[in-house]
Amino acid sequence: MLLWRMGGIFLLGLWGLSWVIPPWGWSLPFLTAIFWTYGGGWFFGWRLLRDRAFAWLWISALILWIGSLRYIWQLMPPASLEKKADLRIASFNMDAAHYKRPQIERLVDSLRRWHPHILCLQEVYLGDYTVEAFVKRLGYPHYAFLDAKLQMGMLVVSDFPILKAHAHLLQPGTTNGFQEIQISLPSTGQVINILHVHFPSYRLGQGRFWQWEWFHRVWQEHARFYAQLKQRVEAHRDYLWVCGDFNMLPFHPMYRFLQAWLYDSHRAARWGVGPTWRGLLRIDYIWGSLPALSQELRWIPKQAHAYVEAAYSIEKNSTFAKRGVSSGVESACFTRRRSVVRIHHAPLAASGDTGCKWKYWPASALPARRLSRALSTCWDFCS
Repeated sequence: MLLWRMGGIFLLGLWGLSWVIPPWGWSLPFLTAIFWTYGGGWFFGWRLLRDRAFAWLWISALILWIGSLRYIWQLMPPASLEKKADLRIASFNMDAAHYKRPQIERLVDSLRRWHPHILCLQEVYLGDYTVEAFVKRLGYPHYAFLDAKLQMGMLVVSDFPILKAHAHLLQPGTTNGFQEIQISLPSTGQVINILHVHFPSYRLGQGRFWQWEWFHRVWQEHARFYAQLKQRVEAHRDYLWVCGDFNMLPFHPMYRFLQAWLYDSHRAARWGVGPTWRGLLRIDYIWGSLPALSQELRWIPKQAHAYVEAAYSIEKNSTFAKRGVSSGVESACFTRRRSVVRIHHAPLAASGDTGCKWKYWPASALPARRLSRALSTCWDFCS
């Protein structure tokens, strides 16, 4: 009985550590989080029935387990917003390692039929297509391709003009990479930025995934990708979307970092919508400067990843300030939890007569600010 109790406490400790340890040292909590999500409820419920003397431990663990499920599945869908969606952004991992032409055509037919305004594709395999022919087959006039050689890479296609495209990272011999795209929206007069990422995979169940050397190499690549993504997210002061295959669960420290700056489109999904990989894990995300009006998941036969699409409404010529915390600048213009503005110099949202009142935090207020953020995180988790 004592061993079961110690095992329960140990599992709770590992799950807690998965929220605070560095992302590049995350493989053990990653495996723990998988067990926690799909076996934790059964384990804690079974122990509650067999060990009534420590009922407080098992009940607490069950409450935490139920609360953590909302990060995988949508259990509290929001009220529908009656706004017109004028921007639809989608992300899809084609998982195209060994595709033949018929499967490529099936994928292209589905993507052409759904046709979001901006489509971010990971693990693209062109087959005998050229890039231009492939983009034309999808039905888009603009594209940015990150070439990984051998007719593979990452691709962003758009109905709107692409102003700039930059490849920040590309892991040699893979399609893992990081693109930054700047797109103009003619209908609203806005310029938006897309950070398109494909993080390295642990390849669970394949090859040498269980060996220390393999995990260590993946950690190093994750650290490199994470540092670059963090730097680019913090640098932007205008409309920003981050999407792609992150190969991380929502219990990841990087998830918390992005959540402090942007909105996870999963919050706008219908009840029961959840995993994006083989119906088991949620590792594909769309993060935006604005809350999504809706999020849809669609599955294509023989595909490991789901097609993820989020819809947004951007008002014409609207001013904008990004969710986030830094440098002690907080805005009273936004009522949503932790909706604050990160600005190092003159605030963009405060230009002109916007009615915003800005509060500058002194250095002595840093502990209180951190406590406020911790309480806000707890509120997000429990709400």
